[in-house]
Amino acid sequence: MGKKAGQIRISQCMIVKNEEQDIRRALSWGKGIVSEQIVVDTGSTDNTVKIAEEMGAKVFHFEWCDDFSAAKNYAIEQASGDWIAFLDADEYFSEKDARQIPGLLKKIENVSPKQGRIHLVRTALLDLNDDGEIFSVGQQDRIFRNMKGLRYKNRVHEVLCFSSGQLPRCITADLSIMHTGYRQSISTEKGNRNIPLLKKSVEEDPKNYDLWAYLGESYAGSGQAEEAIESMEHVIERVAENDTSGKTPINISEDRLLVSFAVWFSAVSFLPDEMISSYEAKARQYYDVFSRLKKTFPDVEFYMGRFLIRIGKQDEAMHFLELSLEKLEQYKGSASLKLSGRLDFVYNLLRLCYEQRKDAAKCVYYGTLSLRVNRYQEDTLTALLSLLQGDPNTTAEQAYDFLGRLYHFETLKDKLFVLKAAMKLDYSEFTDAIRLNMSDDERKWLDGQDVKAV
Repeated sequence: MGKKAGQIRISQCMIVKNEEQDIRRALSWGKGIVSEQIVVDTGSTDNTVKIAEEMGAKVFHFEWCDDFSAAKNYAIEQASGDWIAFLDADEYFSEKDARQIPGLLKKIENVSPKQGRIHLVRTALLDLNDDGEIFSVGQQDRIFRNMKGLRYKNRVHEVLCFSSGQLPRCITADLSIMHTGYRQSISTEKGNRNIPLLKKSVEEDPKNYDLWAYLGESYAGSGQAEEAIESMEHVIERVAENDTSGKTPINISEDRLLVSFAVWFSAVSFLPDEMISSYEAKARQYYDVFSRLKKTFPDVEFYMGRFLIRIGKQDEAMHFLELSLEKLEQYKGSASLKLSGRLDFVYNLLRLCYEQRKDAAKCVYYGTLSLRVNRYQEDTLTALLSLLQGDPNTTAEQAYDFLGRLYHFETLKDKLFVLKAAMKLDYSEFTDAIRLNMSDDERKWLDGQDVKAV
């Protein structure tokens, strides 16, 4: 069937192996949006191929050769669309975002050639945990022109580039890809799969520090902290040498450079008690190297703060944690951030630090911020409510009104959650305030329950 004038054809492509859990959702978002769905199977032994065929995808088979780029480039060769959306089986667009893609690509096509041809569309990538909560935010180039010479490279952690060496031009769109691939149930398996490929890659190209950084990330994702530290030190030590010698910068992208520092600090911050203190001098040295790069990547300060708490340097830790929040406001990069998905944790660390300083105002401030991110934190709520209870200038009614800005007191769930915390503190005036704002049916139901068990 020929293409209508002005119509843009989109090919959705993916490579898969044993993805029966996710393949249906992975194909569903593109229905009515794309003109074809290309699925390249690399050796599934489950129902992945059957489901894909039932959903109308064009299924091809590729003999696995330990090279993700080779498999992806084979998929591109099967695509007939003007543009390609290449998401993994554990990734998907929301229905709302998917509907925006055709119009966005049409606008790009209508841009005057004099302004420069756009080759890639960059979107947000939101990593989800087992509970469906966002724990990391980054950017990826997953929508691109179907054109000769624009292909993937690297055996693993593949990137798009032109064979001529020309850099693709990209535009950033207000779209988000949901990524479930870091669920605890499969993240270790992914890391163990990628590590041998990356070790082979760095043996072949030992001066490609992007690959060393990816290897360190894979070790970290598989819980191999010492191996992650060693890989990232391979990168950071080269950066430190260049920092003092004035040599040509090492072969590494800015995103991988920043992640190398963040993963190193993260890995050392999780070391056992008997090991962690021995890294203090190196942590300070590496932070100095990072600072001289004059780059903004708040995960570094976040994990430096966590490291300092672990070694008992609380005052310094508070400085770094607050600095990480300040830098988060300034961050405009594309490297994936863990801090943005751990704000409730950071706020709680600061709340605990200020609690030890007996600074009630700061405790309330950071406790409130933490509950705004995740209001169902029992310990944080109890601590905040205790501070309100102990303040002679705050009545129970005022405390109720204050928490009413954090909780949906029109719902029984939130009333009970806060009521349990108040009962734990024997804060009878506050429990009376909650009961007063319940309906007759809710009070009758409550009188027959053990609230602490609800």
